[in-house]
Amino acid sequence: MYWDNEYLDKLIRFPIEGNAAELGSPIHFVAKTDLNSTEVMEEINEELRANGFDYAPIRPYRERTYYDVQSEEVLSIADEQYVRYKEVMLYCINILTEFPFAMIVHPDKASWKIATRADLNTRTAKEYLYSYYSETARAVSGLIESEYKTDEIQEIYSDVRSGGHAIDYWEKASAGDVDLHPVEFMSMADLKEVVAGVKSLRDELEFPSKTKCREAFDLVEKYRNKTMHGYRTMILNKNDVIELAESLEIASEMTVQAGGDEPGFEIPP
Repeated sequence: MYWDNEYLDKLIRFPIEGNAAELGSPIHFVAKTDLNSTEVMEEINEELRANGFDYAPIRPYRERTYYDVQSEEVLSIADEQYVRYKEVMLYCINILTEFPFAMIVHPDKASWKIATRADLNTRTAKEYLYSYYSETARAVSGLIESEYKTDEIQEIYSDVRSGGHAIDYWEKASAGDVDLHPVEFMSMADLKEVVAGVKSLRDELEFPSKTKCREAFDLVEKYRNKTMHGYRTMILNKNDVIELAESLEIASEMTVQAGGDEPGFEIPP
């Protein structure tokens, strides 16, 4: 898996992250007795394919096996694939970096769910995951604002982002009744160039070079943009899940380095 349990706990910050049950989808189970009938399995296969099911866990639950629709094989479910329904979504994402699905268990067995990589493309997943990226932007903005006054940041911005429009937006807002620091009008791309262009900011966020800084911001921005837009497909394969996990890790580390919310908040039951 991408994270070990200790590190995964450190990534959890927000009480509103969403839990595994919210990410999961309904399960189509296959009875163990049905596996012995070729005729029955042909019908089940047709039904599973027609409804877009890739995996069908086998009942009874103690079997810990599932039917793979594509290969038409019965395979084992690893212990690591099980996650409690109250756990935050990150636990499912962690499982999906290694396994094709996560089994979301519930005291009421009728309420069990399954989370696949496709579920990470839902609006529910995107809305909750966006909280990580918005907190990163807020924390980095706060760091810049604490370091530089309005006139200072204007000069820095002009030097590193000559084609940017944040200062134009700020000036238009200031002409009205809006009194905010220019950083409030900066996009993630703007923040990237400001941090990359100022060594003291790079040092605060522990970036050894401009290149490493831009690479980190680019990956965060990539998935931030995907979580913002419902029409964008975020996950297509296992590699995408691993990249998403890396993006969340970078976003979390940047947030903490910038003085944002510390990790380890207790998630309410």
